[in-house]
Amino acid sequence: MWTIVSIRGDCGNVTERGAASGTRKLPQSNIHRQMATYINGILKALEKNLESKSKVYDNKCLSALFLMNNYNYIRNNLKESEILTLLQDNHHDGVDLDARYIDWIHKQMEVYRLWYQPMIDVMTDSNTGTVFRESDKLKDSQKDAIKTKFKVFNTTLEEQLRIQQKWAIPDPQFREWVREGNIEAIIFRYEDMCKRYEKVNFSSNNKKYIIYSTEDVEKTLTMFFDQKF
Repeated sequence: MWTIVSIRGDCGNVTERGAASGTRKLPQSNIHRQMATYINGILKALEKNLESKSKVYDNKCLSALFLMNNYNYIRNNLKESEILTLLQDNHHDGVDLDARYIDWIHKQMEVYRLWYQPMIDVMTDSNTGTVFRESDKLKDSQKDAIKTKFKVFNTTLEEQLRIQQKWAIPDPQFREWVREGNIEAIIFRYEDMCKRYEKVNFSSNNKKYIIYSTEDVEKTLTMFFDQKF
């Protein structure tokens, strides 16, 4: 991004050099429009390149995270360098560029969130269809259904910790935002599932299946993206 950033600071110097050399000085607004057109072309090429590179990942969630990281990086650098203001003032593509990057980030976030969909599915009441009381005598099939819920949840959590602990989000604020999104989507549903089944006699030892407390789950989710920078 440094090459793009340096362009913005040179805009004013172009008119000064033109005046010093005796050539006709271009209006500052014309120079800004030309620079905006040039930068916009660079950004489009960069975005196309990122889309292509994201396809090398077999894991769709990792591919989405790659794009999210890069869109966030580009957006932050554009804002810090005032290039975003330059592009917005010249109305390129007739869109709000900052809003476009935010929208792209959110769209990729939806793809990234596919990793916990199996957990969401088993934590949904409709999968069982019945609310059990502590005194209820469950059929074997009902017991197995509840056991499966916790098995799927535990296996997914453990597997994703193993995988996503190795993934990286360099921006601390962005990393926290993604982590908080995971926690918000999972914790309250998991807490509700535990409350529904912890006193139901679906096993001779429920703790064999209800392995994690909500605190354990939250702590595990905060261990995602644990790469050091």
